[in-house]
Amino acid sequence: MNCIRKRFTAAAVMALAASCAQADVLVSNLAQPERSFSELTSLFWAAQSFTTDGSGHALLSIDAMLGTSAYRGDDTEYVAELHASGPGIIGSLLTTFSFGSMPSGAPTSISLLPTSGVTLAAGTTYWLVMGERHGSLDSEYLGWSYADGNASTGPGSLGAFGYSTDGGMSWAASTFDTPNPFRLAVNVASPVPEPSSLALTALGLLALMAMRRVHRTE
Repeated sequence: MNCIRKRFTAAAVMALAASCAQADVLVSNLAQPERSFSELTSLFWAAQSFTTDGSGHALLSIDAMLGTSAYRGDDTEYVAELHASGPGIIGSLLTTFSFGSMPSGAPTSISLLPTSGVTLAAGTTYWLVMGERHGSLDSEYLGWSYADGNASTGPGSLGAFGYSTDGGMSWAASTFDTPNPFRLAVNVASPVPEPSSLALTALGLLALMAMRRVHRTE
């Protein structure tokens, strides 16, 4: 009986382990050299698209190469948003991001943390939107580095980038291009369990509960 219990419990543990998600990089071009950077202001915003692979993923964070000109203590608010892809190129807002640290000086890797949970669907395009909001005292810009070339790593891919001249209110299709994408890395918990995996996990939990009951009755 002990041998059977051990085998049954081991199978349950394996089922649970199989369903555990691992942190992974969906797509990144942070290792690529910088070509230059775009100066973003309250009116001039930028967006970079990325597309998932054939699996669903829970978004953990996005690292972006960001910097600023000299900060003068004004009321500037840096903006980072994730948008769906829609008929107007950039679609609905999915979540905003908080900044793990504030950009300062030359562009460095800044972690953007989603303020709400987002599951990235398989084979789907999303947009990271960056810009500023500020009052009359503003005298700086947010710099977003872009790569010298289109190479990237990871199972996902980078696509077009674009600009808005009215603070993200509208995005003209004529401003979208594909060479030299903005530098970023999309970090995910990969993959999101499929329904069959979830069922396997449930069976594993039930098996563990059953073994505990058998142990108590012996």
